[in-house]
Amino acid sequence: RPDRPRPAARATARKAGRRLWLTGLCLLGFLVVLALCAPMAGSPYTIHTDSLTSQGLPAGVGENGHLLGTDAIGRDLFARTLYGLRATLIIALSANLTSVALGAAVGLVAGFYRGWFEQVLMRIVDVFLSVPTVLSGLALASIVGRGTTGIILVVTALYWAWTARLVHGETVRLRGRGFVEAALAHGVSRHTALRRHVLPHLSTILLNVAALNGAAVVVVGAGLSYLGAGIQPPTPELGNMLADGSSSMTYAPHTLFVPLVLVIATVLAFVLVAEGLNRRNPLSERRSWLDA
Repeated sequence: RPDRPRPAARATARKAGRRLWLTGLCLLGFLVVLALCAPMAGSPYTIHTDSLTSQGLPAGVGENGHLLGTDAIGRDLFARTLYGLRATLIIALSANLTSVALGAAVGLVAGFYRGWFEQVLMRIVDVFLSVPTVLSGLALASIVGRGTTGIILVVTALYWAWTARLVHGETVRLRGRGFVEAALAHGVSRHTALRRHVLPHLSTILLNVAALNGAAVVVVGAGLSYLGAGIQPPTPELGNMLADGSSSMTYAPHTLFVPLVLVIATVLAFVLVAEGLNRRNPLSERRSWLDA
């Protein structure tokens, strides 16, 4: 086939993909280790009044025994950043897992069994996809609450429909393939055909969706906390730390840049994993984030 990549091109794509997703996994693993080491950094709530200058300004990087300085009221920024990173990763991983699982289940059932059941489920998906993400997130956060559990439920509700739409399309395509039709014709139950002949072919797609959703979930979770609809102060989270840092950016820019760097690093880790998985499949038609 003229559109089929040559063996050399396929090997190059796989090698580039392997480097990318390994880099992303290493970066994500490093961030997880930092989050796990948060208790070793001290308390994120203790106010060190002796760390403020005579003008009442926070300590800078490395001053008074504080590795990253303090925030505007004298709390150790290194401890708060690690605890904030832990909260962000818990939200991202939990919400990503639940949204992908729910969306995959809905897409699989709707795409394989078809009929009126498919129409009902996909119209529900269309409703969720038509609602603006930020506005619906703010509205849902005011209903379910603003703690960790609440923000996980909100982000899950915002992103499960994207997974359901993609999985539904792939399931419909696989449902018409010859090996699935042959299995059904030989008396295999639809449940068994779905589990043994369709679901294994979706594993790569689900990994891609999970990685890309992880990047989006980090941004949305931190954004809701930045807007005051997520985890509330004094509990540290990268989003509300960005909000605190933006108010003191003119006289203490490190209070903004430190959590901002961690948000960017977390998003980059998920994007590299997704891009690496995508490039390992040279026949993929999905546009590359890095090429764009």
